[in-house]
Amino acid sequence: MKLKRIIFISYTIFIFLFMSFGISFAETSSELQEKKKEIDNQIKEINSEIAGNKAQMTNALTQINKLNSEISTYEGEISDLETRITDVSAQIIEKENNIKEQETKYEQQNELLAKRLVALYESGSTSYLDLLLSADSLSDFISKYYMIEQLAEYDEDLLNQIENTKKQIEAEKEYLISAKAEIENSKVAIEGKKNSLASSKNQKEALVTTLTEEEKSLQEQLEEFEKDKKEVQQKLAALAAKYKGTVVAPSAAGYTSPLPGRTKSNITTGYGAYAGHTGVDFACPGGTAVLAVKSGTVVTSTALRYSNGNYKSYGEYIVIDHGDGTMTLYAHMQSGSRRVSVGSTVSQGQQIGSVGSTGNSTGNHLHFEVWVSGRRTNPVPYLP
Repeated sequence: MKLKRIIFISYTIFIFLFMSFGISFAETSSELQEKKKEIDNQIKEINSEIAGNKAQMTNALTQINKLNSEISTYEGEISDLETRITDVSAQIIEKENNIKEQETKYEQQNELLAKRLVALYESGSTSYLDLLLSADSLSDFISKYYMIEQLAEYDEDLLNQIENTKKQIEAEKEYLISAKAEIENSKVAIEGKKNSLASSKNQKEALVTTLTEEEKSLQEQLEEFEKDKKEVQQKLAALAAKYKGTVVAPSAAGYTSPLPGRTKSNITTGYGAYAGHTGVDFACPGGTAVLAVKSGTVVTSTALRYSNGNYKSYGEYIVIDHGDGTMTLYAHMQSGSRRVSVGSTVSQGQQIGSVGSTGNSTGNHLHFEVWVSGRRTNPVPYLP
């Protein structure tokens, strides 16, 4: 089993490191430094394995985990398309009602124009100049001049209104054509996604039948983790929907490190390093301070547990909303180490908890995620 292999290698490295000090008198400083570097690299590699579930993942489980990720993606895409269809359908109804209103307005404006033309026709050949010349005094001349000016402005305004209303009706109708086409394309896309989803589910079911009892136990944990991640995603997406501003770009986010003295170069398991890995991991000693990367408001501070009280999924975790369209998630923290609660305002660099190994974890590490507009994204561009 990989876990036993890791423990054995770790023990061997410890012995090797101890022996290195025993013979240090016979070696130069540069040789010792080179050996230390080699040992550090091996430890880092092992910690990277310990940080995730990879230590216990057989080929079948790895494939199932990958299929779980695909299934989750397809389900999310189908949900997004269905939501888009609902939104566009509502917009179509609104546009159709608006077109009816604009067409009624257009008819009224045309009717007014027709009456105005009839009035001009019935006045015969009388022109604005004739009207001015018929004035019998200066005050009468000025009065008729302003009346003519108002009539001319009214005529021009009425013609402009008619033209604008006509253009708006044409634009609304063009939108309806494109919106209805989008709905049809979305329906076709949904069918394709559903076929892919069914294929992934069938492959997964076939693989599940080949699992040993131990693997089935791990599989249940993975399933539970996927379920919990979906619930977290739905909650954070709902919170993100309230944000109306422009989302900050990674270069302007101004994040600091979630761990003291560490940067993205210290990441031991990267984003998407294996199927279902939705953040980055920093393997480090238990009890290391976990810091808020930016000021914000705590929207989640909880522990995920099974009914028997054991930790599951993210274990002890916190989510902070930074008020700029981004949120950050800190998971697998030490039992009882969370220092903030929902609604708390935190400052950048403030300790919010401590590194641990609660939940779906096999070694001390911090699992860190960045969410943009309610969706997970690669945290690396945001980190120093």
